[in-house]
Amino acid sequence: MVEFRSLSNIDSLIKTLGDKEVKINEPLSLHTTLKIGGPAELFFEAKNSGELIKAVRLARSFGVPFTVIGGGSNILVSDGGIKGLTIQNSGGELKIREKKFFGFHRDKVIPIESRWEVADQGTKKYDFTDLDYDESRFPEVEVVIDAGVNLQAAMYNLFEQGVTGLQWYARIPGTMGGAVFNNIHGGSHTLAELIKEVTVLDKHSGVTKIPAKEMRLGYDKSRFQETGEIILAVTLRLKKGDVQKAREVAEEWRKRKSSQPFNSAGCVFKNISKRDAEIMGYPTTSTGYIVEHILNMNGFKVGGAMISTDHHNFIVNTGGATAKDYLAVRDEIAKRAKETIGLELENEIILLGDFDV
Repeated sequence: MVEFRSLSNIDSLIKTLGDKEVKINEPLSLHTTLKIGGPAELFFEAKNSGELIKAVRLARSFGVPFTVIGGGSNILVSDGGIKGLTIQNSGGELKIREKKFFGFHRDKVIPIESRWEVADQGTKKYDFTDLDYDESRFPEVEVVIDAGVNLQAAMYNLFEQGVTGLQWYARIPGTMGGAVFNNIHGGSHTLAELIKEVTVLDKHSGVTKIPAKEMRLGYDKSRFQETGEIILAVTLRLKKGDVQKAREVAEEWRKRKSSQPFNSAGCVFKNISKRDAEIMGYPTTSTGYIVEHILNMNGFKVGGAMISTDHHNFIVNTGGATAKDYLAVRDEIAKRAKETIGLELENEIILLGDFDV
């Protein structure tokens, strides 16, 4: 358990944010998709961008370290928890920006509550290529979405407004901020294809806009993993497309991804490169294929953490798993991949908190 420190700056932060709004020693297992994580010394839920900006600026002002999380996917929180203030960014709104006469724009505001390839062997959970289609002929529309908005909620709300483009990311959990932070991929698509610019709170607590070309977007990568900038909103270039087709694709995408387990953080390792797959003679770049068929680790378990038998690049919490259990499974996979086939697997899950204790 995190030991709460009755320091004047922490007391002042709690008082300013609101005694009823700040939780002390809140279990982060309640706020992660893996259901693992020790307590947050202080926990605050930001329900919109304004509250997020306020919380970050106050934490900086009082000298209290802070961590921002979204929907809790793609992260592993240490068993000791996170010191300082943990801010969960949830909720917000999206704006559909429609161009009108003489270059003027009108925003329609909608408030919202809170690398894959075909394999001929293995569990075949990765085949989405037949769902791809070209939307380039449809008119473009700009949409501004707050970072705390749930990705799936954004997709379905935009369908209702005749806007498509997010269907490639059906059933991916988390918020828009997390999607940008990790430049998420769905089949052969990455979010980078859609991003025009991102609004951030910089290290000086100023609000600035960053164009996509300056974001250093790569496979599961963005500049935000290094700069510490806080994502407030993203402007996407979407389409006034065929909504019925987009819905059908999203539904089929969701069905095929239904084998991907809950009580997990997402894929443990990044997929290997096409070149490595060709050199090794594998039918796919999927790391899940390697874990299942090359390393033969189906169902490998430590404590409550186990390699999923449905999708072998996932580690699931079967009940009572600790962060230590999870890392033991992850490290054993990495060790066997290195010793057996000389492959250095690259981690995809972000670690939060102190793992040295």
